[in-house]
Amino acid sequence: MLSLTKAPSGAGHVGTSVYFSKWIHYGVVSAMIRSGSTAPGVVSSFQLQGDDGSSIDMDWVGASSDRVQANYYTRNQVDLSRAAAPVLTTDPTSSFIEYKIVWLPDSLTWYANGLAVRTIRRQDTWAEGEQAFNFPSSPARLSFAIWDASTAADPARTQQWAGVLQPNDESRFTMAIESVSVQCYADVVAEARRPPHRNEDAQLAASAQRLVDAAPSAAAPTSDLGSFGLASKAATGDASTGTAAPAAPHLDSDVSRWLAGMQLSGGSRRPAGFGAVGVALATGYLAAVGLQ
Repeated sequence: MLSLTKAPSGAGHVGTSVYFSKWIHYGVVSAMIRSGSTAPGVVSSFQLQGDDGSSIDMDWVGASSDRVQANYYTRNQVDLSRAAAPVLTTDPTSSFIEYKIVWLPDSLTWYANGLAVRTIRRQDTWAEGEQAFNFPSSPARLSFAIWDASTAADPARTQQWAGVLQPNDESRFTMAIESVSVQCYADVVAEARRPPHRNEDAQLAASAQRLVDAAPSAAAPTSDLGSFGLASKAATGDASTGTAAPAAPHLDSDVSRWLAGMQLSGGSRRPAGFGAVGVALATGYLAAVGLQ
């Protein structure tokens, strides 16, 4: 239970942050969370943060408490306006919902109760001017926090995003984390400074082999959350507008598709000479975790 309360001095509010002591470099992090953002200005966060200024976020803000926001940034280039923010059909401030981040060397997907709310591909984040990918690719620490939007480095911008917590509000706001699961795939280091589509065969084959070597001993646990689901005020099917995607496949299906050289978005990317190798390595991975 993480709390945000009125400061003893009476000036402002004091929040709570928890940082894990171990680092993650690609994998899956899931948590059963009940947001504490029940009033404007209160922010609840589930993040993977790197020391290089990168972050993978799921945030809940009091100004729109019925949404979960999926966002990311690198090199401290925070842009709150580009988050995907689907509406949750179940109130996230009163119910526990499973949220999950699937972070792979070439893709990043956010889920709410098994539904993909956003997917980005590393190859689509290449910044020609900077000659680098704007994709989180360095080791990161898991953290949870509840905080007052006015305490940010840029409070005017943050309050515009999250709302304003009244200075005289004596309420106690509580974010609850019921369970956390972390599944690290391997220390697979993606190249940080090369244009997309270069040397794909060698990179995928080497990364796939390391994933097979480091395969977990058992399949990730699953949760039965009944009828929790997602909806959107827009019905376009476009993740950028906040529309929930169709039900996502099992986690290990995501992994096997990556090992076989497939993008999570469904687009085929089987480099010449790698398809058969990728399929074989995927089969080996699934066998290693007891799914085949």
